[in-house]
Amino acid sequence: MTQTARNYAQALYELQVDAESVIKAETILKDVPEVGECLGNPTIAFPVKEQIAGRIFPEDIRNFIKVVCRNQKSDMLLEMFEAYHEIERKAKQSLPAVLLYVTAPTKEQQEKMKSFLCRKFHVKEVTLSLKEDPSLVGGFILRAGGREFDWSFRGRFQALSRALQH
Repeated sequence: MTQTARNYAQALYELQVDAESVIKAETILKDVPEVGECLGNPTIAFPVKEQIAGRIFPEDIRNFIKVVCRNQKSDMLLEMFEAYHEIERKAKQSLPAVLLYVTAPTKEQQEKMKSFLCRKFHVKEVTLSLKEDPSLVGGFILRAGGREFDWSFRGRFQALSRALQH
């Protein structure tokens, strides 16, 4: 991630734009890549880009997008939004995590996993996304903070296989 994207993200965060508006703008750019292409196209005049931003994006983020376009940095918008989410998570001391499982965990098990991650990463809150993955055979994989905690049967089988090969 570039420092420029971080700087814009910090400015966006300080503007106190509603987080939902940032998510909506990010979704628009991901779902309709042509919008980003138009905003980043140097042959399209800035007033046209202003109209696009004014019609498509949520009201409280429009001016930010217009400034980004005026400074010819619109090709970095998704990177800026990613940096914004990082800043927001750090401010909230929140950590996103993904749990891959074969058998859905109980609420109590989920709370224990969240507690483990809070201690491990020194955060106050964990947002846990659950995804079923039958290929694990059994157990689960917990991903957070760029780390993976593999307690799946598949992972254990692979580790055993590697150990036996050496």
